[in-house]
Amino acid sequence: MVTGDPFMMVVLFVIATFVCLYTFINLSFLPKLSEPVLPPSLAICIPLRNEERNVEKLIRSLRQALHPNMHVYLYEDRSTDQTRDLLVRLVGGEDQFTIIDGLDLPSGWAGKVHACHQLASATHEEYLLFLDADITLAADTIPRLYATLQKEQAVFLSGFPSFPVPTFLGKCLIPMQHVLIAQHLPIAFRKVKHPAFAAANGMVVLVERKAYEHVGGHQAIQMALVDDLELCRAFKQNGFTTTLVHVAPYVSCDMYATNRDVWQGFLKNVFRGMNDSYAVGSYFLLFYLVQAAALPLVFIFPSIWTLGAFLLIMIARYRIDRKAMIFHAWFWHPLAVILYVVLLATAMIRRFNKREISWKGRTYS
Repeated sequence: MVTGDPFMMVVLFVIATFVCLYTFINLSFLPKLSEPVLPPSLAICIPLRNEERNVEKLIRSLRQALHPNMHVYLYEDRSTDQTRDLLVRLVGGEDQFTIIDGLDLPSGWAGKVHACHQLASATHEEYLLFLDADITLAADTIPRLYATLQKEQAVFLSGFPSFPVPTFLGKCLIPMQHVLIAQHLPIAFRKVKHPAFAAANGMVVLVERKAYEHVGGHQAIQMALVDDLELCRAFKQNGFTTTLVHVAPYVSCDMYATNRDVWQGFLKNVFRGMNDSYAVGSYFLLFYLVQAAALPLVFIFPSIWTLGAFLLIMIARYRIDRKAMIFHAWFWHPLAVILYVVLLATAMIRRFNKREISWKGRTYS
């Protein structure tokens, strides 16, 4: 039997113990959604570009989630598929739905940011709920989001939904969003008014209009590819309270349809979300390389320390997936962290080489 350095094996076990304990403790601070309270008036703002696979499911979900004093604004962003035709057929003429035909994308704007800016400009309601087109809501989700915003005494609320993950890369990479929050963001400090504690998910963002307009709205972050995080930072930089809450029991997101979409989708923002910081990126590479090493070390240097380290890392991941209501993905974690490291390293290299980013028929430098 091959034996390794006992000290290094103990160090690995200690690291795994810390990661597991931190994960359990950190997730305990993630607030649940409150009992539903109807908002005075609320606009649901949804940008759509080439979303024909999601339109019918989206409209069904919205119909059963709508309440009085709510209105849905759908920004059809020059799609090249059947998105607009489907919207017109499904909701054309309905009182609680407004379809907005998109403008040509001006230079100096990211596509989704411009769409959200146009949506906000078309509304008058006191609260704005920005959703992605691949979202599905439970019937009482929106009043719960509003009630939680009030309880948290915040003006910006976001959360990470549950994810159906039918594709192979989806099972590996999509749930890593929850892993990153659980193992790196100190959730207890989510409301600290410093940009370093910003965390958001653009699939679900609820804001108070007055505060949104005060920070400049999406116009303040025109070229942001990671618009959710940049918008959250803008709120914090202006002294507003933002919060991150547990939306997974009420919101799900069918995020990417193919393995290619998964890879390209995360490649465009995995490093941008770190402010293109090579120091931060290197930390994440090292952190997950250590996790990736746990399973091989069980076989190369079998001992109670290596086995214990591997089991603790897997227990932490199982806890995250249980909380996120994601099933049949946690046991892919050893491979998932390797793929995440490759993805992040690729994004860092592409950024260093100043490679362009393409997404939904648009190219960004």
